[in-house]
Amino acid sequence: MYLAAGAPSLDEIAEAISADDGLPGSPGRDTVRRCISEPVLPPSQADTVSVAVVLARSAAWNTQDLAARVRSLWITARMATGAGRPISEFDDRLVLVDLEVHPALDAGADDDRLSALPAYVAREFDARLNAVIADAAAGQSSIALLVGGSSTGKTRAMWEAVRQLPDRWRLWHPIDPTRPDAALAELTDIAPHTVVWLNEAQDYLGLDPLGEQVAAGLRSLLRDPGRAPVLILATLWPEHWETLTIYTDSSRRSHTQELLNKHKIDVPDAFTSTELASLADTADADPRLGEAATRAHDAQITQYLAGVPVLLDRYHGARGATQALIHAAMDARRLGAGPHIPLAWLADAAPGYLTDTEWNQTPDNWLPQALAYVTTPCNGIPGILSPVKTSTPRNHRPATAGSTAWQPTQTVQATQYQLADYLDQYGRLHRADQIPPIDFWTAAASHAHPADLTDLGNSAKNRGLYRDAAQLHKRATAHGSPYAARALVHLFHTLHPTDQRPSQWAVAHATLDDPEVVSSLLGGLLEAGADQQIATLLARDPATHAHLDSPDAVARLLGRLSKAGADQQIATLLARDPATHAHLDSPDAVARLLAALREAGADQQFAILAERAVAHARLDRPGAMSQLLAALHKGGADRQAAVLAERAVAHATLDDPNAVAQLLGGLRKAGADQQIATLLARDPATHAHLDDPGAVRRLMEELRGAGADQLAAVLAERAVAHATLDDPDAVAQLLGGLRKAGADQQIATLLARDPATHAHLGQLGAVARLLAALREAGADQQIAILAERAAPQAALDNAHEVAWLLEELRKAGADHQTTVLAERAATHARLDHPGALTRLLEELGKAGADQQIAALLARDPATHARLDHPAAVARLLEHLRVIGADRQAAILAERAATRVALTDPGAVARLLGGLRKAGADQQIATLLARDPATHAHLDDPDTLTWLSVRLREVGADQQVSTLDERLPAAGFFAQLTEISDHRKRFRFGREPDGSASPRWTWNDL
Repeated sequence: MYLAAGAPSLDEIAEAISADDGLPGSPGRDTVRRCISEPVLPPSQADTVSVAVVLARSAAWNTQDLAARVRSLWITARMATGAGRPISEFDDRLVLVDLEVHPALDAGADDDRLSALPAYVAREFDARLNAVIADAAAGQSSIALLVGGSSTGKTRAMWEAVRQLPDRWRLWHPIDPTRPDAALAELTDIAPHTVVWLNEAQDYLGLDPLGEQVAAGLRSLLRDPGRAPVLILATLWPEHWETLTIYTDSSRRSHTQELLNKHKIDVPDAFTSTELASLADTADADPRLGEAATRAHDAQITQYLAGVPVLLDRYHGARGATQALIHAAMDARRLGAGPHIPLAWLADAAPGYLTDTEWNQTPDNWLPQALAYVTTPCNGIPGILSPVKTSTPRNHRPATAGSTAWQPTQTVQATQYQLADYLDQYGRLHRADQIPPIDFWTAAASHAHPADLTDLGNSAKNRGLYRDAAQLHKRATAHGSPYAARALVHLFHTLHPTDQRPSQWAVAHATLDDPEVVSSLLGGLLEAGADQQIATLLARDPATHAHLDSPDAVARLLGRLSKAGADQQIATLLARDPATHAHLDSPDAVARLLAALREAGADQQFAILAERAVAHARLDRPGAMSQLLAALHKGGADRQAAVLAERAVAHATLDDPNAVAQLLGGLRKAGADQQIATLLARDPATHAHLDDPGAVRRLMEELRGAGADQLAAVLAERAVAHATLDDPDAVAQLLGGLRKAGADQQIATLLARDPATHAHLGQLGAVARLLAALREAGADQQIAILAERAAPQAALDNAHEVAWLLEELRKAGADHQTTVLAERAATHARLDHPGALTRLLEELGKAGADQQIAALLARDPATHARLDHPAAVARLLEHLRVIGADRQAAILAERAATRVALTDPGAVARLLGGLRKAGADQQIATLLARDPATHAHLDDPDTLTWLSVRLREVGADQQVSTLDERLPAAGFFAQLTEISDHRKRFRFGREPDGSASPRWTWNDL
């Protein structure tokens, strides 16, 4: 495909075709050049470029028209076939192999009679999942994230849901060569009616750059109307959910956090009683279900079906080197390794788990014997470890003409093993207090995947193994990890401030084309005061090599270069025109780059980026759009801010009151008075949906803030007219919004509709909120009506809400109704929840209901209170002591000391404090004899510190020592160093056996 003489140049055509490459779906410049010079893409895509060349050679080719035409052709060609395969092609075998559904155990039944998958029993969470499936089938792009423990039925539930989709749907499960690489490679090929299958979503997503790219691509896919409908289905363990969704800075949520937010569907560990009944009805047709119903503990049916009992028996039966091999795999996974663990790592690590005597008695052929044991299937499911063959391509070369892929010239075969999911989770819990031996860490440094080295190094450092951490981070740095490089520089700056070799190593191996890498490393060097290495890094000219497509990364790099005083590098970076190359799909990221350009004095680049953002910025995130408007306004780009505001106003969806409120707020901050007027002229008050009282309230406030009192009044009138009076919570929110808006007439209209008579009394908390709102509105008559109804009729099954209602009745001056409810609560309120019981006793005391308190105590709440919330038990214990209920306090203290669960360190600390204040020395001794320091879960350093303080207060020095000894294994070595002389003693870290490490230097790595 070559150009005739006189035609535009290749660069001109490539530039024109990719002129809109800030928009998702456009071919990039390099792709266009490759297509034109050598057709290596599928015919449909190559033909697209052919059409583009013909258009370009025409006498009157227009850059803008050409770009739009090619983008349309490109999307059509790219999705001609689409990624994945038709769902109709999946049978049970493919579901087990390709979709990673756990195979069911073999219950000894006739295999010909049974399918590979046992009959499915619908569960409560399936209703939510099926609703998402229905939305997708109806044409709406959707996402669902199933969160639950291992073997709880997440993946099987997804498959059962997917089977409901029409035949034209396809399913795409990206896994090769790695999951995130596969996702990124084919994400642009997703056609409408495709299910994106992300089992174990933590392997695709994350807060690192690669995971962020995948998340950003998935978000764009969901928002692209040209590819709707698509359906994203994903699974996560709860701990991975927490890691990926914790917001450290709510103003800068990651793409992963934005993707996952509000789409979680919890998958419980156990079946409910209703689900067990359904299981019993199905069990006759499938003996596997019958066996699970009979033998599964704690209603954990899916775990049993996945062969967990057999798997655990096999694990507990392992001995010697075989057990060591398993423990090495468990430790590798929980300390940072990916799912595929190199056999060489496990084999080299295993001897370290054995004593010298055990190792000397181990036969030379121990490894094949151990592998035979661990890979043996367990009752029809894979064994403890499953072999995985992977191919690592190297020395890529272009494929021959007509081929559709790039082919490797050399393949390296590596044997790896994957630990059974349930044993992975089991190891994380039951080996949490174990630090692997030295052999594990040295083997990791030699054999672990480069992508895992940084996390493994962090795990080593958090356990005080500073030398192993340095070794792992050194290797990770050599593979280009910016986080490892920074950690390596920081550690050595602390231990050997004058040794510049770690900084030199980091600088020498830094990947210069990734601005995240360079900015992270620069930050570490600046903290370490490594001026010479900063100069060396800058001499490598990262500004010339850095990719410019990520506005966030370029903004951070500009900031770090400024702190380093690297004016020449800043000039070089700006000369490469980052404003033209930056992607525009994240308005808040563009806002941050605009701020960085403004601070760098790059007025021309600021103007270019401002113009692009105005023309192409996405408008579907009002909060992010507000940040972009503010950045334009602050940079003096008032004209561009006005244009963007016009676009936002013109495209705003008026039925979402929350979105309109956010947009109004952003326009007000940007001083966009004309655009505010345009938006208000579209009459959002008339169009706003009224089903979310909180959103209506926010819009009402913004309208008043914009001076649109008449529109606020219209919205108030509509909200009052359409208010559902039987929902006391909604009425309370509406009253609050009306009162804050000064809408006295609308308040009167709402009260005239008599919400106190219509309000449902089922949720006492909502009734209490309505009473409070009526009191603030001065609606005495409505208060009297509602109080008269609620006091004698309110359900008493939630003592906390009963107390709340008592409080509001008391504040409203409804003395008679307060007495009525107090008498009912004293004789009928539930006594099982200690926290709610404390709240009720407190409120009875404030109401002066001494007689009712006595009646309640006569029902022996100390004996009835549950003990599964030790912190609540402690609070009840303290209150019983305060009100002089010594006998009840003694009963509760005795029960708690002997029976309360010891796993929550914060709760146990609270209980110890309560017992100490109550002077319950005997019960304290009883509790300490149960050894809480050994049983406490090691997942929260703050609560562990609190428990340590409480143990010291009661003189439990041995318990304190026990807890201190467990901290490093849990990854809380830093907390240990804060105690007594530990910082000095462990200056160079510790060894896996707990001893202090001798002095070591860079030469020892």
